[in-house]
Amino acid sequence: MLAAPAYAGLEGELSLTYNSQFNYRGANGILADGASLLLGGADTDNTFDAALDLSYGLNDQFSLVAGASINTLSDTSVDHNRYRAGVRYTAECYTLEVGYQYQELSNVLLSGLDTDEIYLNIGTECPLTGGNVNLYIAHDLDLLDGTYAELSWNKAWDLCDKTKVDVTVGVAYSFDYWDNIIATGSDWNHAYITVALPYQATDNLVVTPFVTYSEGFDALDATAVAPLKEDGEFVFGVSASVKF
Repeated sequence: MLAAPAYAGLEGELSLTYNSQFNYRGANGILADGASLLLGGADTDNTFDAALDLSYGLNDQFSLVAGASINTLSDTSVDHNRYRAGVRYTAECYTLEVGYQYQELSNVLLSGLDTDEIYLNIGTECPLTGGNVNLYIAHDLDLLDGTYAELSWNKAWDLCDKTKVDVTVGVAYSFDYWDNIIATGSDWNHAYITVALPYQATDNLVVTPFVTYSEGFDALDATAVAPLKEDGEFVFGVSASVKF
């Protein structure tokens, strides 16, 4: 035991994802129209997201978690980067994670748009469906100065030997989350459904094509600027992830 490496409890996942368009917490159209992140009507199609997620087990219940994501909006020269760190508690029937996330928009034309937030993530198994139920709550401490809450359900079914059908359905509510930027107050944010086909290419490599339909609600309808509405939209893409 004394000879075991210090990183024996370290687990991680490295992924690269292509999306047909940028979509963050239900928002895409109002970003491109310049109402929120000042992209000035630029096209937000064809984005690439490189992400690293790490977990270090302290014991059977507690783990330290960290992650970094570099999301390149290829047609805008804007990067939406996110960095997080937290603590996860794993019980017999649920998991609970609390942490901090820092977000930055990297572009020579944009400044003062970085922000940070604290978050809470609770996951458990639904006793009726056998799927996983997840509640994510993030409170922005800076730019947006509001709270975003998302409730989702996920379940996967075996399709064949190495392929599954994976379905996620979610709905989100904003508590003044966008209010500083587009003056919408508290309201329903968006709902979405994602259908994915994860393929186990090797023991560690999973390739996943997916399609998401997202419908924006009143919290994403700008009132502080020229009237802008987040319409329903389809996003498709593919990701490749490696666990270690």
